[in-house]
Amino acid sequence: MIVSLDHRSPIPVFEQLRAQIERLIASGQLRAGTKLPPIRHLATDLGLARGTVNKVYDALARDGLVETAGRHGTIVLDAARSTSAPADLAAAADTLALVAKQLGLDATAAHRALDEATRRL
Repeated sequence: MIVSLDHRSPIPVFEQLRAQIERLIASGQLRAGTKLPPIRHLATDLGLARGTVNKVYDALARDGLVETAGRHGTIVLDAARSTSAPADLAAAADTLALVAKQLGLDATAAHRALDEATRRL
């Protein structure tokens, strides 16, 4: 699972990680039945507290994206029954607009940043 966190971002790392895993599930890059990395491994890899990763996994479980089976790990559920791509995209757009506003940037700069991110990814 490939995720990257920006510790300088105004978006909390919890939300960055939660959103990235949610998008990986919604896009099919993490398929139903896939086991997510153990909490302690992901926390170590990302330099986060275990509690932060645990909180992310709990939030994903509440949203119906994963199922936590204790020692047996956390497993991705069928994304088709639990996600809404238009709502996710709208939420991401809201986040981009908020961050741009917090940085004092106008809509043109936000659009340019989105275009550049799309090209990079």
